[in-house]
Amino acid sequence: MTTKNVQCPVEAAEAFGVYANAFRILSGGGGDLFLDFCVYSEQDDKAKVVSRVRVGPDFLKVMVDRINEDQVKTVDLSKVLFVMPGPLVEN
Repeated sequence: MTTKNVQCPVEAAEAFGVYANAFRILSGGGGDLFLDFCVYSEQDDKAKVVSRVRVGPDFLKVMVDRINEDQVKTVDLSKVLFVMPGPLVEN
């Protein structure tokens, strides 16, 4: 995996993101994983998926590694794009 310093703008409609207070990891088939970001209501004991991301098999480990690295703690993450190796495959 490499890091790139590239422009990666956020559209105005997405500027505030989508709130999530829970997540789950599911098999996506073919070795891929689904990362589901959810809103969980303790009062209703229900959750709703607000965003689903499908990633390759090595992606989750790289995310955890990057979060735990000292580099991440000292770098302005808004200016760094972590890029997974391999071809882009659209489904």
